[in-house]
Amino acid sequence: MAATSGVLSSDVNFADRLVPSLEEMTRVVSHLRGLGYRIVLTSGSFDLIHLGHVKYLARAKELGGILVVGVDSDAKIRRRKGDDRPMVPENERLELLAHQRPVDLIYLKREEDPQWGLIRAVEPEVLVLTADHSYTPEQLTALEEVVGEVVVLERQSSVTTSERIRQMYMNLGDKLGPKLAEVLPGLIDETLRRGR
Repeated sequence: MAATSGVLSSDVNFADRLVPSLEEMTRVVSHLRGLGYRIVLTSGSFDLIHLGHVKYLARAKELGGILVVGVDSDAKIRRRKGDDRPMVPENERLELLAHQRPVDLIYLKREEDPQWGLIRAVEPEVLVLTADHSYTPEQLTALEEVVGEVVVLERQSSVTTSERIRQMYMNLGDKLGPKLAEVLPGLIDETLRRGR
């Protein structure tokens, strides 16, 4: 019979899956490892979750029994990708991930967390990265001292979240451009008349 509560349940159980601190993550993962589970860790922004994300998480889960997902905070994403990101706030992204079947544990990666803090807290048997990860060869060598194995997965979708956002902006410009061209001269004339 399947568990009906906690991280081993097929239910969402968001409160159980969201781990609030690195210390608590170490404790939870240690307990699960003691039960015989192989721990897999991956991280990302998971902004505007799409099919590529879902397939990536499923592939990562195939590498072990428990999948831990680190989620970049809004502040981390803004620093890396600009003020207009993320499109989806961190609390919603966390909960969306809890609804993904392969995901067992979730952690919000904050700016004040130490570098590789989640990796060190989990010490996974498998660390899953995307092919376009930003680790240098030297960093990967150093990581191998903390993790059992590093697995690099190709992107599971040809379109990234950033590309989808660019497409939305371009389509919006294509649609609004002609309308603005019709309306804008009249608005400028009216503004100038009122300014006199």
